[in-house]
Amino acid sequence: MKVQHQQIMIEIKKIKKVDVPGLLHDREFWTQSFLAISKHRLSAHYKNPHLQDDDIVLLLAYLNNELVGYMGLFVDKVNIGQRQMKIGWLSTWWVHPKTKGTGIGRAILNTMYEANDGFIGISQFTPSAKRVYDSSGYFTTLKNNHGLKAVLRSNLTFVLPALFPKLKKMSGLFNAVDRLANVFINLRLELQRKMMASRLKKNLVIEYQSAIDSEVRELIDRTGKNDLSDKSDEFFEWLKAYNWVQAAPLLDFTKKERYEFSIYDKDFGFSYLKIIQDGKCVGFLVLQRRNYVLKVLFTYFDAVDGHDALISDVIKLHAISQDVREIICYDERICAEFKKSYVFLYTTKKVKHSIISKAFGTSGFESTRMNFGDGDCSFA
Repeated sequence: MKVQHQQIMIEIKKIKKVDVPGLLHDREFWTQSFLAISKHRLSAHYKNPHLQDDDIVLLLAYLNNELVGYMGLFVDKVNIGQRQMKIGWLSTWWVHPKTKGTGIGRAILNTMYEANDGFIGISQFTPSAKRVYDSSGYFTTLKNNHGLKAVLRSNLTFVLPALFPKLKKMSGLFNAVDRLANVFINLRLELQRKMMASRLKKNLVIEYQSAIDSEVRELIDRTGKNDLSDKSDEFFEWLKAYNWVQAAPLLDFTKKERYEFSIYDKDFGFSYLKIIQDGKCVGFLVLQRRNYVLKVLFTYFDAVDGHDALISDVIKLHAISQDVREIICYDERICAEFKKSYVFLYTTKKVKHSIISKAFGTSGFESTRMNFGDGDCSFA
C-alpha cells in the first residue's frame, strides 16, 4: 500500500508466510540500523502451526523509501460463540520518533486491520498505544484479568530501575543488596520448601514434559471448555521449540538494543509440568522463567477440593528450587491460595487488559477464561 501526502510518500509492505524464507536471507534487511524483527522470532512465526501461506506476519513501513516502522502479528485461533475463528494478535508496533506527525503509525494499524478483515486483538499494551487503539474505534474490551505478583526473594535489581529508570546505573549496588538479603531469605525458604515437599511426597509425582501425552490432553480438553483459545499438542511443541527470546548468558556482547522488543535475555525457558496424585493426572502447568521471574502461563486442573492448594504448592516448590524471586499469576484460584501463603514476602495486585476487534461481533466474554499465556503473552 502506498499513500502520498504532498512531499511525503508512505509505503506499507506486507510480509506473509511465503515471503519469510526470502526475508531471512536478505542481507540488506538485516544490516539496517535497527531490527524490525529478530531472525529467531521470524523463524518461529514461520513454524506457527496456525499460519497459512497468505497470512501476514509483519508489516514494514517506509517513509520516502526509508524503513521507519513495523508491526508484528501472531496468528492464532479463538472461540467466539460456538465458532472457532482466526485472529491476529498484534505483537509489536514501533515507529521511528522522527516520523511524529506523519500519520505513519496510524497507517500501519489501519493496514493491519484491513488486511485481516478486522479480526485482530491485543493482549498487552502500553498506555500510549491504548490511547491510539481507543481513538481508532476498532476495539472493545476482551478481558481485564486480575492477578498477583507474589514475591519470594529480594529483587531490587529489577524493581527499582523499572520504577525509576534513572536508578539503572545503580544496578550493581542493588544486586549486592539483593544477594545479601537473599542469603537470609533463602534459609527461611529452604525450611518451608522441605516442609511442603515432605507433605506432598507421599502421593505426588511430577513429570517434566517436552510434549503433551494422552492423559494431559484429556485433562486440557475437560478443564478448558470455556477457554478463549484451545491449545493443541502442536502449539505446545511449537512454543517450546521456537522461542521468541533466546537465552544469552553473554548478553553484554549481543546487540539487543537494535530491537525495541524482547530478543535476548540471560535466562529464558519453559517448563511443562504434569502433576500426578495417587496415580492420576490431576494437573498440567506451563511455566515460563525469564531471569528471576516465573510466569504461570497456562493452568489446567479440576475444581476439586484440595487441588487449588496442591497446584499452588507445586508452583511454589518449582519457583523456590529455580531461585525465582517473583511469580506472576492470573489464575484466580491459584492467586487465592497465594494470598493465604506465608512463603511470600508480599504480594501485589496486577491487572492485564486485553482488547479485541468489534469485527468479531460480540462483547460478551464474561464466562470465557483467558489464560495469561493467551494472545502473545507466552513469548516474552
